[in-house]
Amino acid sequence: MFTILLGTGCSKMSAEEAKIRQAFPSIPAEMPIKNLGEIDFISGSPKKIELDGGQLLAITATAQIDKTIQIILEYQSTKHSLGSVIKQSYTESNQFLLKPGMRCAPKLGDDLAVVFLPKIIESAGETLP
Repeated sequence: MFTILLGTGCSKMSAEEAKIRQAFPSIPAEMPIKNLGEIDFISGSPKKIELDGGQLLAITATAQIDKTIQIILEYQSTKHSLGSVIKQSYTESNQFLLKPGMRCAPKLGDDLAVVFLPKIIESAGETLP
């Protein structure tokens, strides 16, 4: 009984993170996850999101004719060593299509997986239902 209590007391995974990892089993167990929730987009306009530790993510969601959403991710990470002038930079771009209402969980290098649900609220000056 002591082992069971110790095991549950030491768990660092929240219920939400457990659900995300179950929904997206391709995310490595040791990779941190950042849940961005639902993000509203104007079709074709990028959103810039500052993540922790010198990480910047630009997401562009564009409504397609077939009702899918094209997602373009541009990720940049800059790390500095403490007490040194060593600087590591990493950039990555990804592009994929999603059906409306689908969440996605792209991995950003080996650093992080972000989870979000894109919602197109405007397209070419029109508000979408």
